[in-house]
Amino acid sequence: MYDNWEELEEAIKDCNKCKLCKTRQNIVFGVGNKQAKIMFIGEGPGADEDRLRRTICRKSGKVDGPSI
Repeated sequence: MYDNWEELEEAIKDCNKCKLCKTRQNIVFGVGNKQAKIMFIGEGPGADEDRLRRTICRKSGKVDGPSI
């Protein structure tokens, strides 16, 4: 497959294997320690992730509108 993260990132930069390629502006590859023993994989990036080129960048669990 790929010998390192850089090769994988280069291989996906022009990917068009799913519908995300029609609306995305950037590839959101990921951040963090590439030698980590655990990796979190989220679903397709949203508009904020695409714009910032960063994964999971919104506050988790944020509720819009007044709280009850």
